[in-house]
Amino acid sequence: MRTRLGLVYWASAWTLFAACGDGNNHHGAGDAGSSASGGSRGTEGGLPTGGRTGSGGAGSGGRSGSGASTGSGGASPSGGITGTGGVTTTGGSRATGGSIGTGAGGTSGAANGGSGAGGVTGRGGTLATGGAQGTGGAALDGGLRDGGGGAVDARVEVALGDAPAIDAALDTRGGRSSTCVGPSSAALANASLPPGYCAWTWASNLSAPRGIARNEAGDILVVEQNAGRVTLLYDDDGNGVSDSSERVVLTTTSGLNHGIALSGGYLYASSATTVYRWAYTGGRQPLGSAQTVVTGIPSNGHSTRTLLFDRDGNLYVSVGSQSNVDTNIDRARLIRYLASALGMSSTFAEGEAFATGLRNEVGITLDGQGRVWGVENGSDDLSRSDLGGDIHTDNPGEKLNLFAQPGRFYGYPYCWTEYSLPTGVGMGRGTQWAYPSTMDDGTHNDAWCRNATNVVLPALAMQAHSAPLDIKFYAGGAFPADMTGSAIVTFHGSWDRTPATGYKVVRIPFGQDGMPSGDPTPFLEYSGAGDNGSGWPHRPVGIETGIDGRLFITSDASGIVIAVGYNGS
Repeated sequence: MRTRLGLVYWASAWTLFAACGDGNNHHGAGDAGSSASGGSRGTEGGLPTGGRTGSGGAGSGGRSGSGASTGSGGASPSGGITGTGGVTTTGGSRATGGSIGTGAGGTSGAANGGSGAGGVTGRGGTLATGGAQGTGGAALDGGLRDGGGGAVDARVEVALGDAPAIDAALDTRGGRSSTCVGPSSAALANASLPPGYCAWTWASNLSAPRGIARNEAGDILVVEQNAGRVTLLYDDDGNGVSDSSERVVLTTTSGLNHGIALSGGYLYASSATTVYRWAYTGGRQPLGSAQTVVTGIPSNGHSTRTLLFDRDGNLYVSVGSQSNVDTNIDRARLIRYLASALGMSSTFAEGEAFATGLRNEVGITLDGQGRVWGVENGSDDLSRSDLGGDIHTDNPGEKLNLFAQPGRFYGYPYCWTEYSLPTGVGMGRGTQWAYPSTMDDGTHNDAWCRNATNVVLPALAMQAHSAPLDIKFYAGGAFPADMTGSAIVTFHGSWDRTPATGYKVVRIPFGQDGMPSGDPTPFLEYSGAGDNGSGWPHRPVGIETGIDGRLFITSDASGIVIAVGYNGS
């Protein structure tokens, strides 16, 4: 069963709910191939899809949930607005009759007994609309339900065509402002998400947006690859989207294509050969002259240079391979530049080889412990006669890597990771095998690749050709407690695999030991058959968390920034 995007009436309060599924599985097989425009392909298949089909896309809103309120003066429950040091929405969020208490660390919300629809928007555009009323065309769906606490909820679905213009909703039972704040007109068509989540087009008409970052005020910065520029986006009018009038081009610099980071009063961005920085303190004015930070990065081949800063201010730059399978380890690596060296120009050769043997580690991030993680795109067109010949459809697996120690080797171009091999020859997901080009060189055979002193094993092997391009650990703020600590990964999608795979955003659960506790499950994906189709032009790239806990996801193929919020129980 698929649920239509519509309105739910909980007793006397209207809330929006997203187009969510009920657990139906529509996942297709994986897709292989190297990615064009900045990242090599990789597929992630065999995922437990978790079901969730949703026709018509996710709407603004979500099922209102209980237990999501932020408590007075203290603990923030699941779904509450939390964050590092507490997230404050400038001006607070108001809703008719709503009461949002002061949360831990300074999450602010005004208890305004009746400031009404329209609410107050903070920088970044979190809008809580109260007092919404639905009219006409109500179709009874599900009858009466017990909503908890002795209350009986009459659940009525209203198609969006019959619904009033409601831009957001207040969870009146939990006392938490919804982050499903996009207008219904911006709902992401043909999107499938877990129940209670919503997705909408937050910004459009961008020129291949790739890397994404957020400043302290909540503004969103994106690299527009096809224009070679960094653009700042905001939502000052609080209508849930960043309109064409709500953006500023901060800089246009030839070759900027992906990497972006903010650190120490500077904005950093990269081209295929160079890392630049500009003095930046969070304003909305065009930047001044650029300073060159790193030069001489090898060009051609994989051309994106993802940037990351650790807690000590050291800079990490990811450099992908020259070809599908290189002949040596000289190029494909993660390099580190100490914070003390960033005031002067350094070369690629002067960087520390923090990790080698990484074919194309496009997505890199820190977890809550400050450890560096990455997602790696595997090679294409893999074939080994002793393993069944052409095995490229499901091999090599894309990898989730933990960089626990500097200076370690991760396998490429000598070793690859099994995702799924034919019965009788495979040894299980994550097993290391030698590439056919080196397996007879006298050193790099299968046994050598499986020796943990030679090669660091991946923390997780994922469906071949999914093309993972970004990873972020969700620190909490707007989503249920089970999301906190999970890794969110974008799968850009395959180019030479049939059927195609990827084209989605997945969640990887993590356990108390700080390691993956399960396989990736779809979080935002196409609601139709397979992983892509004519109604799904999106290829997710970059991920950022908004100041209110929403997710912002770039899609270079469709030229948009997607926002994902939550309004469920």
